[in-house]
Amino acid sequence: MRSVFLRDNRERMYGENELRFLIVLTLLIWAKFFMLDYIIADVLDWPTFGSFRHHVLRHASRALAVSVPSLGAILCFVVPFSLLGPGLRGRALVLLNFLLSLLALTDSLFIRYYTDVFVFRDIMLLPQTGLIAKSIWSLLKPYDLLLFIDIPVMLWFFHGDKLLVTFRPVAKKRLLVSVLILIISISVQGGAAWRLVQQRPNVVNAMYDRLSICAWVSVSSFHWGDVLSGVARIANAGEKPGALIAEIGDWFLAHYDPNPNPVAAGKNLIIIQSEALQQFVVGLTILGQEVTPNLNRFKNECLYFPNTWGQTAGGHSADAEFMTNTGLFPAANGVAYTLYADNDFNSLGRVLRARGYTNVAIQGTERAFWNCHRMYPQLGFHAQYSRNTYPNDEVIGLGLSDRAIFDRSLEIFDSLREPFYAFVVTLSSHHPFDFEGLDDGSFILPDELKDTLIGHYLIAIHYYDREFGRFIDALRANGMLEKSLVVVYGDHPAIPIAYQKELELLLNEPLHTPMTWRETKKIPLMFRVPGELQARGEDTADAGQMDVLPTISGLMGLEIKTVFGRDLLAGNKESPVIFRNGSYVTEGVYVEPGVKRASVLEVRQEIESAYYDQLTDEVERQLLYNDAILDKNLMENILIRLR
Repeated sequence: MRSVFLRDNRERMYGENELRFLIVLTLLIWAKFFMLDYIIADVLDWPTFGSFRHHVLRHASRALAVSVPSLGAILCFVVPFSLLGPGLRGRALVLLNFLLSLLALTDSLFIRYYTDVFVFRDIMLLPQTGLIAKSIWSLLKPYDLLLFIDIPVMLWFFHGDKLLVTFRPVAKKRLLVSVLILIISISVQGGAAWRLVQQRPNVVNAMYDRLSICAWVSVSSFHWGDVLSGVARIANAGEKPGALIAEIGDWFLAHYDPNPNPVAAGKNLIIIQSEALQQFVVGLTILGQEVTPNLNRFKNECLYFPNTWGQTAGGHSADAEFMTNTGLFPAANGVAYTLYADNDFNSLGRVLRARGYTNVAIQGTERAFWNCHRMYPQLGFHAQYSRNTYPNDEVIGLGLSDRAIFDRSLEIFDSLREPFYAFVVTLSSHHPFDFEGLDDGSFILPDELKDTLIGHYLIAIHYYDREFGRFIDALRANGMLEKSLVVVYGDHPAIPIAYQKELELLLNEPLHTPMTWRETKKIPLMFRVPGELQARGEDTADAGQMDVLPTISGLMGLEIKTVFGRDLLAGNKESPVIFRNGSYVTEGVYVEPGVKRASVLEVRQEIESAYYDQLTDEVERQLLYNDAILDKNLMENILIRLR
């Protein structure tokens, strides 16, 4: 009798310990994602809970506001695992904790570098992580280990003498309670999503303003939504609705603004996409030294747009290439180069190829990086030159040095039949900017910038500028410069938000608000038109990377209508510069629909956002059209409509 009593007590104790263990595990995982919700609140700096003057209290309150759906999302992971067989349950829960900790770390790295969160379609980028391992490593912080510190404790929980956990078979009562918990967990997440739908229905459908979605429903709930969105996308992939094709085609026709004076028609086209080149370095001097002396001179020969906003998303360099060559926005989730390499595009290369041009892409990375080896043929390129083509050339960082890229470009140009289109992508100034071979000692940094990311960046850009200057001088000497339209732009912002304080010291201004941080993401954009009567001068109107292709089309008389940007030299000066998250700049005002905030950039003052509601609807329409074109591969159908 006594042995039965002891066995019953022992089983009760083990059952209670398992329950405690599951509760502790759930709270530990919740704490990790609470940290992410806090970080996102800090990045967005929403005025919600603005009554708290101290930002820590304000952002913590914002994170707590989504703590219930966050807990619900985590329970949707933990509860199914807790119903596994007793022999498998413990190991499975440890694995779940590790995977969710890894997801939290990945989100943290994405926020630090991209100011965005991870989506599961980004798994397709895993093959190239080895090449950018140094960049990833530089983003890691010692305190990131805290995300995994509980896992050894969990193992001790199973095997220690003081805290013993024994998993028992699942009884019917426990199964019913688990189902009830899942129903409640799904309901609270659904309620949070419903509130968001009332405010911004298109955002939930397209999942493009990811940080705002996280701020409404929590990071952990967002990831469940990401999974459901992917399933829905796969289920509807085959549909090609005729009404939508007609609607998009009519939109393109209505917004096409031809340039009546194509001054570069029939000329060669040379586009230089410059790695991590930001606007603030153009004209910048350090200790009396110009960071970009060659660009400073070159811009005086160009149509120069200093207020050009970077519009890349999670694909960075690949997104910049995609916008320039297609006139389409980056993908809402993932990277267009990896997701849509089998799509049809009305690309710059395709149109030029039809006009007898020879098209080549010249890059420093290996040919498969960003899936370029599959994407370039789809974009109309005849040939791709890469590190694989020149395995014995000088290497700096991730691939061929900028010197090697520019020298090989000159050789390739000499071998091409004119007219040609050359798309040249530089590489040496890639994050983290401290690769051996960049610093030859000629550019002197002040002590406070030595051994900092900003200091390394300035040296890397100075190296790029030196090689760019050699390249332009060679084009001038061989006469190619006066036979070519040359376009130069930076591909994406260089400085991750994790280094905001360092950039504030360099620029000597605060950058803590979303508006001021967004301003640092401007890139230089230059069009050098050949000929004695070449157009030149500085235009301070707001522009974007989406405007590169339509402006080239206007200058060369290509009549490409399927673009969402605008020809900077034609009319329609009031067209907004649209970012992938749905925010935009229009006539000097930065509008953030997710928080219903509008700010005048010049004076950095908030104004009434309701005035822009109609324009916000148009912005969301363009993003939805773009995503339909990509997801359903509609371009050929639209072109038939436009003929």
